[in-house]
Amino acid sequence: MSAITKSLPFHLQIYEILKGKILNGEISRGERLYENKISQELGVSRSPVREALRMLEQDELVVVTSTGLIVNPMEFSDMKEIYQCRMALEPFAAKISADKLTNEDLAALRNLVIQARVYHNQKAYEKVVESNTQFHDIIIQSSGNSRLIGIIEKIRSLIILSRKTEFECYQREEGYLDEHEGVLEALTQRNGDEAERLLRIHIMNDFEFYSLAYEKVLKK
Repeated sequence: MSAITKSLPFHLQIYEILKGKILNGEISRGERLYENKISQELGVSRSPVREALRMLEQDELVVVTSTGLIVNPMEFSDMKEIYQCRMALEPFAAKISADKLTNEDLAALRNLVIQARVYHNQKAYEKVVESNTQFHDIIIQSSGNSRLIGIIEKIRSLIILSRKTEFECYQREEGYLDEHEGVLEALTQRNGDEAERLLRIHIMNDFEFYSLAYEKVLKK
């Protein structure tokens, strides 16, 4: 694991290290986490490790089971709730951001769509997730609604984990990138209602794809 320095509180450093490893897949979904093992690997006492794990539990990246703490396995019910939250929040953020996005923001969104398409063709799905996350983040941040941004921020890590779960478990066609282009076009035209409609359809399609893929796995 990464080295711990004395410049910042240990528990915050441990939190960021573990969070990063969970979101990049280095620590797998469902993997058991041991305080003692982590403390030995990082060369710290168990107390800051315990505090870091408590923070991850608050983020729901770590969950308590009968056998101990594990990384959130992201069951279908978890995915469904995350998508429902996104469908309720993100399209409205797009609606109110339409008049607030700068030309630089729009250019950044366009570049992210292009990047994601390149990464998809390379099967570099972790990079696809990063580009798509940035695409959505720009729209959300540009809404200027601090409370809306704060609500979405609270589940941001789970949103990233759900996207990674989707790409890691199932081969995805690139039609979702066409949907991003549609949202971008509506935002470029400053048509908030259309951007809201298209982003809601995009998120619904994402969930429908995952649901169908999940059903196929259950039938095997």
